[in-house]
Amino acid sequence: MPQNSLFQYQNRWIETSQPPASEQALESIETTLGATLPEDYKNFLRIVNGGYLEYDLSVSFEDGSHEYLSFSALFHADMADEWESNPFELTQARQHPDFPRSGVLPIARDGGSSVLYLDLRQGCQIVAHVAGLPAWTGKRQQDTLLIVASSFDDYLKRLTLSEETILGHIQAFDATPDTVQTTLDWFDSAGKSWRQTYRATWNEKVPFHPI
Repeated sequence: MPQNSLFQYQNRWIETSQPPASEQALESIETTLGATLPEDYKNFLRIVNGGYLEYDLSVSFEDGSHEYLSFSALFHADMADEWESNPFELTQARQHPDFPRSGVLPIARDGGSSVLYLDLRQGCQIVAHVAGLPAWTGKRQQDTLLIVASSFDDYLKRLTLSEETILGHIQAFDATPDTVQTTLDWFDSAGKSWRQTYRATWNEKVPFHPI
């Protein structure tokens, strides 16, 4: 796979620079984890093996508030002493005394301190540790654990693109024939309803390729 290539997996576009994970790497993770990885997540690592996934996840909190989160950095399975490597992230997480000794694997991170986990202790579920934010943001200030999906494939299906993400990208991106088609493919992968909402904004930004 070429460096920094765009790869479509489960109808989601991922920018990746890693070669596919080896069976040896997967077996090593399972040994350290003390659990067998589910097939859907192993298939992802065998084919894509981490990367940058720029989509949003809509979550609800106990106080009734809603928010979009983006766990854009998907970890790879390579045995490397670096962040965004499954084995390294797991080793670092286990330095915290309250972190489970088996069955929980960090698999992604947002741009801050929130982390996505694969929890295999009782079946399979995807759990988000959502870090609290400063009071001035007007958003949640307490750390929260949320079950966000029943499997890795289910997590991918739940991803979308928020209005903020779409509008911000239209306004900021350098519109060329190549970037326009890439952007259309990315937006459309989360559904085509955005075209009606943002037709005028898009056509003003990209008059040579209206929608």
